[in-house]
Amino acid sequence: MRELKRRGMRLLYLTNENRRTVEAWVQRLQAMGIPAAPHEILTSALLAARYVKRHYPQRRILPVGATGLLTALQAQGLTLVERPEEAEVVVMGRAPGFDTVALDRVCQAIWRGAVFVATNLDRCVPVEGGLQPAAGPMIQAVAWATGVEPIVVGKPSRWAAETAIEILGIDPAHGAVVGDQLDQDVRMGKCAGLQTVLVLSGATRAYDVIGSPEEERPDVVLPDIT
Repeated sequence: MRELKRRGMRLLYLTNENRRTVEAWVQRLQAMGIPAAPHEILTSALLAARYVKRHYPQRRILPVGATGLLTALQAQGLTLVERPEEAEVVVMGRAPGFDTVALDRVCQAIWRGAVFVATNLDRCVPVEGGLQPAAGPMIQAVAWATGVEPIVVGKPSRWAAETAIEILGIDPAHGAVVGDQLDQDVRMGKCAGLQTVLVLSGATRAYDVIGSPEEERPDVVLPDIT
C-alpha cells in the first residue's frame, strides 16, 4: 500500500462494517502496519449518512445501529430522533442488542411511512473462533415484518461505487476495486465501470470464479493482495 501511494495512486478502504468510527478504523489499520488516513476510510455507515444527506436532508432520522452509524449521521448535521412516530427516515445498520423491542420500534416507524435505508445486507462476519450474524439478518427481519424492502447503500450497491469514485476524483476507467468477494466487491465494481481484481486470500476460491457467469467474472484474479 505504501508503494501504491509512492506512485501517486489514490486509495480508499471500503468496508460494509458500520459499528466502528473512522478513527477506530484508522487505528486498526495502522496497528496492522497499513498506512491509512481518515479521508481514506469509507464505511457503509458513511455511505448511509451521505445518501440520506443527499436525498433527505431535511427529514427526521431514526438511527438503528452502533457508534459508527450515529457518528456518521451526526457529522452530516442530520436531525436524529428516538421515537418512531417522529421518524421520516429509518437508517439501519448492525445494532448491538437488537431484540423484539427494537424490531417493533423500527417497524412502527416504517408502517407510519418512514423511508427504509440500510447500510448493507451481509449475512455474517468472521470473528475469532468462527462467525457472527451481521447486519443483514436484523435488516431482513424488518423487511419481512413490514413488507418494505430497504434502500441498500453499502457494497455491492452502485451508490457505494459511485461515492468512492466521487471521493477519489477519478474517471471509472482509471479506477479498480480489489476484494475477495464475487457477489460484493466484483459486482460493485462491474456495475460502476471499474476494473475488478479478485484476490483468493479470503472468501472466494478459484472454483467459484470458474463456476460464475462470464459477465460476473473479475478482470484479474490474484492469489493475494501482494
